Amino acid sequence: PRSRGGRARAPARAANAARVAVVRAATYTEVFDANSGQMVKTLSQAVETVSTPGLEWRYRVGVPEDGVEVKPNKVLLVHGAGMCAYTYQKLMRELQKIGYECVAPDLPGHGGTSKPSPSAFKYDSKAYADALEAFIAETDVVINGPCDLVVSGFYTSQHALLLAAKTPELFRRVVVLNAPLGNGHKLPDPLAVYSRPFGMGKGAPADIYKLAYFGNEFAIGADAMEEYEFAVAGPEKDAARDAFEATATAVDFKKLMEDVRAAHMKPGTPKIRVVWGVGDKYLNDAPMFKWAEDVRASFDCMRKVGHMPHEDFAEETARFVDAFLASDMKVSALGSVRLGKISKDDDYDR
Repeated sequence: PRSRGGRARAPARAANAARVAVVRAATYTEVFDANSGQMVKTLSQAVETVSTPGLEWRYRVGVPEDGVEVKPNKVLLVHGAGMCAYTYQKLMRELQKIGYECVAPDLPGHGGTSKPSPSAFKYDSKAYADALEAFIAETDVVINGPCDLVVSGFYTSQHALLLAAKTPELFRRVVVLNAPLGNGHKLPDPLAVYSRPFGMGKGAPADIYKLAYFGNEFAIGADAMEEYEFAVAGPEKDAARDAFEATATAVDFKKLMEDVRAAHMKPGTPKIRVVWGVGDKYLNDAPMFKWAEDVRASFDCMRKVGHMPHEDFAEETARFVDAFLASDMKVSALGSVRLGKISKDDDYDR
């Protein structure tokens, strides 16, 4: 876990939990409270590592506090291209408070996980899906049954959605936070630059600052931005940049969105809830409504919330996620506006 005082302590290596569940205690970190002017102990996540063939993973693990009833299904959170597991640290904390065990890996090429060259790791849908499936097999994410999946952002979120459709036995339910879903959704410039004509964007720097900051309604603090940029500014910056470009060029963006839509239109795939920040500067609402109709997903919409609802409004986002994961799947229980236009702040009264 990271605090204002410095970088993360050395991660503890996870046990081989594919066969034995790991018993963990709640993790806390001290943060400065501006109201009291004191350092206060705050629920956080541990940082662990695990090995799969060809990859060394770093991931965040958060468990509920003592005395909180633990939910039966763990939550796996998958970040978007250029991001890292840290993007979910606020949302994980809120979910931990209400009983969820959460796991968020840095995907290959990102954060503190291995960054193999594009010749060794293709950074396409198959490579990411296979790697994530191997990660699940080597950890205790599904030891008590299928997990619930939360995704956000570009490319890697779609690869995780394809894995969920392909292996529904691993995933019970899926929550999609702002991610490209269909025709009309385009790449932001930090990712689109690599597909410029005649290779004009080849070798461009990985602008993670712009990617994280410009889609939001609110500013991202300097400490958080330092975490987001660590991979492309640290000792593995060249490998991280190459992985970022490879992720943005390994697959056709429009075809990827269509593949995800087609995969989740098939019977037997996990039920999906979209939790959407309406103020997203990158992704507009209309393609999301059409996608939800096509795959029979329900949705929540939050006004004045941008591209990263889990960053700006973690408590509210956790409330919507919990409402879906804990529901009995009846439309009356979900309580969302289905296949209609937004005329109010949906579910704010829940």
